[in-house]
Parts: sequence; C-alpha cells; structure tokens
Amino acid sequence: MKQIFAAFIKYATNYLINHFPSYTIRHAWYRNILGWRIGPKAAILRGQHVQMAGIRTCGQNVSIGKGTVINQGCLLYTTGGIIIGENVSISSGVWLMTGTHDINDPQFIDLYKPIIIGDYVWIGTRATLLGGITIGNGAVIMAGAVVTHDVAPFEVVGGVPARVIKHRKLQNPSYSLDFHPLFE
Repeated sequence: MKQIFAAFIKYATNYLINHFPSYTIRHAWYRNILGWRIGPKAAILRGQHVQMAGIRTCGQNVSIGKGTVINQGCLLYTTGGIIIGENVSISSGVWLMTGTHDINDPQFIDLYKPIIIGDYVWIGTRATLLGGITIGNGAVIMAGAVVTHDVAPFEVVGGVPARVIKHRKLQNPSYSLDFHPLFE
C-alpha cells in the first residue's frame, strides 16, 4: 500500500501538479506534500520533472531561496538534496542530478550526493550539474555546460566538462529576481 501511495505522489507531482497554472497550488504541494522549503518570491515554473526516491525522504534536503526562479522543463533529481540560494536564475531545461550509480560495485548500487548553489548564480539553458558539487555565489554556468566539479564564486564556466572561461565582473550583485508570468 505504501508503494502505491508513493507512486501516486510521484505521478501527481510530475503529471498533474507540475503542469497546473497556479504558483499557489504548486508551491503548496511542494511545501506540504514533498516537504520543500521555498523562500518568498521564489518561482518554480510549470513543466518540471521531479525525480525522488520517496515522498518525504529527501524533501527536508530541498531548499529554494528567496527570489529564485526555476524556469520550465528542468529535471530536479532531489534524492541527494538540492540547496539553492537567493536570487538564482535557473534557465529552461537545466538538469540537477543528485543521483548516480557506483559503476564498480557488483550490485550497481545507488549513490546520492547533494548539489549546493550559492546566491546570485545564473545557470544557462540545458546545463547539467552533477551531485556532490557546490556552485559559489555569483557564478555563471553557460548554456549546455556539464558541471562535474565545484565552481568558485564569480567564475564563469562552460563546456563539457565545464571549465573556467572567465570571471564575472559584477562582484556585489544586489538585484532581486521577481519573475512570475501569468499561468506559468
């Protein structure tokens, strides 16, 4: 019975709630059913896919800061934990992958590692962040990058695997993201 309930929650999250055109309902589901912490003025747009091991087994490890925007079509693999700072812009199609397998284990066991993203980070379209990394404040992840290692504050990284391209000139960001398009 417990497995049926968990399967229902996963189905409802990904195929009903994540497509419902109301922030209030989606955010209430994420907070109350999945156990996420979501800061004020954060916006998780429609069309996300949430990969989770259990209903509330990892929700306590999901935190989305004030003013953060997660655009459409992202993959949020929450089992290892995702901590996102304030005023972070996550573009469409980004994958946050906290789960993997131990390729050298005969049982091919699951491994979960958190992703930690600092304040004022911008993650470009279709970038992939792998578990066990920390993205420093003000960093920029270019579109399509695959991030396999930590990114220092204010670094701009790109490529596969991602490497430092340059450093962000803006060292004291103070902007506030307030992006809540109607029906998104």
